[in-house]
Amino acid sequence: MEIIVGTNSPVKQRVFWKGGIAKADALPTVKFYDITEDPAVAPSINPVTVLHTQTAEEIDTDYGVYSVYPPLSLTGRPRSLKLVWEYRVEGQLVTKEHKIFVVTPYADLTQAADALGFGFDQSDPNYRTFSDLVAAERYARKLIENYTGQQFHLYDDINVVYSTGADVLPLPQKINQLHELYLNDQLLVDTINNINNLSMPVSISESGFGLKVDRSNALDNVVYYANGMIPPSINDSARGIFINGGTYRVAGRYGWQNVPDEVELACIELMKDFFSKDKEWRNKYIKSIQTFDWQFQYDTSAFSGTGNNYADQLLLPYVTNKMVVI
Repeated sequence: MEIIVGTNSPVKQRVFWKGGIAKADALPTVKFYDITEDPAVAPSINPVTVLHTQTAEEIDTDYGVYSVYPPLSLTGRPRSLKLVWEYRVEGQLVTKEHKIFVVTPYADLTQAADALGFGFDQSDPNYRTFSDLVAAERYARKLIENYTGQQFHLYDDINVVYSTGADVLPLPQKINQLHELYLNDQLLVDTINNINNLSMPVSISESGFGLKVDRSNALDNVVYYANGMIPPSINDSARGIFINGGTYRVAGRYGWQNVPDEVELACIELMKDFFSKDKEWRNKYIKSIQTFDWQFQYDTSAFSGTGNNYADQLLLPYVTNKMVVI
């Protein structure tokens, strides 16, 4: 389940017992844990520490269903939460787990509603619920990520890449902050603990899709220059610092600090598609239908893109190479 960052949408749990829906003996207790894998957070995250405990509410209109509202203090930034439900049915203890992902939307829901002409008053003929808009944004966000091969928010990840023997190590995803760099199982750089076994600075390339080294500040340069000699790192510039064929593991914070304007516009455009009456047909890549003999014409976008030409054009500069290397 996903929750938009900065909100506290309800998390629901239905009680099943002996093959049917039942009521718990008493209101369930729910414990919240942070299971985000983020080494840069200080103090470090402990996934077994209970952050919050809440008593669930019974939903009177839905038999056997209970809900909790995550506190805003836990949804203020993207993270992964685990909810552990405990309750008893006929005296027997039942434990259930939920994983909740607090996510950054690619379009502000209020601004998207205004752009699409939707209202929040139930008397408005274009009325849409908050849940409707959340579902539409998620639909658009997943299409965008699938088409571009990118995620336009910050997240921690590990990429394994292979060097071609240069001073730049290309990455398949945009990196925002380097945490750890390994060559095979050998630690080269750990920015969190200020470890650098390369003896030269490692920085993020201008595009954000790679790491680069600066030979001019290498430790051996200082030593060799002090003795009036030419440093081998400069004399042997044809050989890259990232050795040819080397397997590098790059742990860091990937993604985008802010959602680009084009991505936000594409998100709103795709949210409009979500609400369109012909969505069910377009989801099957049907471009047109004729009656009587039932002639179907399929859209060539079935094999590429988001299904929306305008959105595709907005997103085109952000499409990455999706080639898989084994």
